[in-house]
Amino acid sequence: MLFPIIAHLLLVLGIAVHGALGRFDQSFPKQLAAVRRRPGLTHKEFLYYHTLVHGLKAWNAPRDDAFAAAYTQNYAFDSVFGVNNSVPNAAYVGRDDVAELWSSSPTTFTSPSNYTQEVIGPDGANFNDLPAAFSIFGIETFVRGSASTPTAKAPASEKGHVVVFFWASATSESVSNDTFARGVADALLTRLPSNAVYRASIHVPVPGVDIRPYFGGEGLPTISSVIKLWLHDGDAAVTKVRAVQTALDYKGLHLDENVSFMMFTRAVTIWDLDRNVPYDDCRLRASLQANTY
Repeated sequence: MLFPIIAHLLLVLGIAVHGALGRFDQSFPKQLAAVRRRPGLTHKEFLYYHTLVHGLKAWNAPRDDAFAAAYTQNYAFDSVFGVNNSVPNAAYVGRDDVAELWSSSPTTFTSPSNYTQEVIGPDGANFNDLPAAFSIFGIETFVRGSASTPTAKAPASEKGHVVVFFWASATSESVSNDTFARGVADALLTRLPSNAVYRASIHVPVPGVDIRPYFGGEGLPTISSVIKLWLHDGDAAVTKVRAVQTALDYKGLHLDENVSFMMFTRAVTIWDLDRNVPYDDCRLRASLQANTY
């Protein structure tokens, strides 16, 4: 939940302007990590540990500037990695969830806290396959709806709403990450039925900031943007998104089809201070039971 302190001045100068816009349409930076479980854990065991043990340790952190305003774990139920079937799977294939942590101010996560260094950080080795983790520190901008757009009708169970994450890698540096992200998001949204996606956002990395030394995955390919789609319904919408993804003009979009990957998940809120949702063991156990066997 931090990165080297040398990034502090860059962040304060580069993102403070976003604070005046509020958390909704253009937020403070977020941390996103696509995590794969370490060896020796089942998917279920990973989710239980990440949610109930690591989540509680994070919740018990001092309420200082390093404390996240909100924390969501998105449980993966399906995913697709690249298209190159002529070689063995890359070392980074396979994901179990996507963690999202929202900044509470322009300086959240900009310097290490003792609690993070001594408790939260070291705990990652208990569940995270560190060399395989993808992560970015980026600004989220909504391209359809906003953070205040009403959520789709609540599911009958405690599973959570279906959210798609497209971790996109560019093949060219001739366009900015923002232009690249908007192009990919537009290509997805314009080809999907209007009743499939009710909210969409792009995440563009903050220039010069690399959080991989904390989350792991320093040797992995670079992610240029993360596109996030909220779906109206589960199975039908997932099928539609997958069909559109396979038909994308990867060359025209400068999209690396062998590195980019898509994850289909269920969103589970660990806490959200803005919406007065605290960490709740009973609520989270119900979500885990609904999402696992």
